[in-house]
Amino acid sequence: MGVLEIHNLHKSFGGTHVINDFSLDVTELTLCCLVGPNGAGKTTTMDLITGRQKPTSGKIVLRNDDITGLGEHEIAQRGIGRKFQVPAVFRELSVRQNFEVSYSQEVNPFRNMFRRQPAGFKSRLDEVATLTGLKDRLDVEAGFLSHGETQWLEIGMVLMQNPAILLLDEPVAGMTESEIEKTIVFLNQLKKNHTLIVVEHDMSFVREIADVVTVMHMGSFLAQGKLSEIENNPKVREVYLGEPEI
Repeated sequence: MGVLEIHNLHKSFGGTHVINDFSLDVTELTLCCLVGPNGAGKTTTMDLITGRQKPTSGKIVLRNDDITGLGEHEIAQRGIGRKFQVPAVFRELSVRQNFEVSYSQEVNPFRNMFRRQPAGFKSRLDEVATLTGLKDRLDVEAGFLSHGETQWLEIGMVLMQNPAILLLDEPVAGMTESEIEKTIVFLNQLKKNHTLIVVEHDMSFVREIADVVTVMHMGSFLAQGKLSEIENNPKVREVYLGEPEI
């Protein structure tokens, strides 16, 4: 079942076509890796899905709901969550408080600290803290976490809203090998109950997590399939001949 459908998406800046007739159908409870070199349009596509930017033309449909052109807040409320490449956590707050802020509808983090815990918070906290491996770090100030733990915290903050789709932009960038291995386990567990779209350059990481790989080239759809199929795809091999990575 397609949870997200992108139809003939275009995005232009002035006379420059950044996204050119891009279409994608994301199946529910799968992890789709979006790959391509710098400038292929991956991050812009994520911006268009989440409402950070508005498409020039085309349509984006979430569970039969046309979300094309809606703002970031409206799209987030409909069930699309996003974690950016650079973590954006409240470093002066504890891990627990970061999770509480992200669970509440109150946007002021410090006002949140003096409110009663919202209904359902504790059970959701237990679930997300266990999933992210941060259950023993709940009382630690976020600024003292390792880089990998900070990335997991931000993913967890998005998960506190229980999104239908989670978008991740290069989630293992800057991580140690040990942290990458833990993230592989984490995401493979996560995709049992969530649909994920992951932008990634590390193809060894993609090999460990992807159900399907979508290749973008110059803002357009180039190919889609399992990684083994992508690696043997003549169009991909032609376009990326001589490239060190997809």
